[in-house]
Amino acid sequence: MFMGITLGITPLFRGGKGQKNGYMRKIAVISSKWIKCALFALLLALIAGAAAGGAALAAGAVPPDAVVVLDAGHGGFDGGVVAADGSTEAEINLRITMRVKKRLEEENIAVVLTRTDASALGANKREDMLERARIIESSGADAVISIHVNKYTSPSRRGVQVFYGDTGTGGAFAAKLQSVFNTYLNEKYCGRYYSALAGDYFIAKCSSIPSVIAECGFISNSEDLKLLKSSAYADEIAECIARCVKSAAAGV
Repeated sequence: MFMGITLGITPLFRGGKGQKNGYMRKIAVISSKWIKCALFALLLALIAGAAAGGAALAAGAVPPDAVVVLDAGHGGFDGGVVAADGSTEAEINLRITMRVKKRLEEENIAVVLTRTDASALGANKREDMLERARIIESSGADAVISIHVNKYTSPSRRGVQVFYGDTGTGGAFAAKLQSVFNTYLNEKYCGRYYSALAGDYFIAKCSSIPSVIAECGFISNSEDLKLLKSSAYADEIAECIARCVKSAAAGV
């Protein structure tokens, strides 16, 4: 056996140093190509493994209990109502919206945002509202909540109030959300109970999805303004909305 191997290799080295060097170069080239092929095969295997792992994770992912569109009202050129201290509704709306988003996601509720920064969604009001409507219509959401703050001629008016479109869609959801706000916020801060009201509100009736407008307090009231600018109050708003959405998703 060893002789056979010797006899098979010996002729390759005959013919002197030049032929031997040529043979060694061929070996080096073949080895280099083999290493490259092996590395490429390993890379493909790693990619395939990662893809399989990602698919397994996706397959095992828990589907959300509900999908909600959160619409931070106003933005950009449209600051909304303005407080005595210069605070704008648009900035307060966005701050509250982001806290609500965080809380809903903690409860396995998927969130779609219309506005994610201080900008408007169009060059003018019409373009802005139509883009919000487009996002809502394409979301496949179970509910839409547009976050706003209120203003009134009398500085004594305060509290959280919910509105919905006059088509009636969203009326039941609005009543449920208003009840939660009354119980956990209005009773606590202003001792007043509101009823959800219907009206001609574009954002609340631009789709067939149950949609409401949550006016989270009165920017014209000094006590409400302090609350509206605090993270703790934003978290209370978020907790109320999460409680309502969870209840609605469970059919309670």
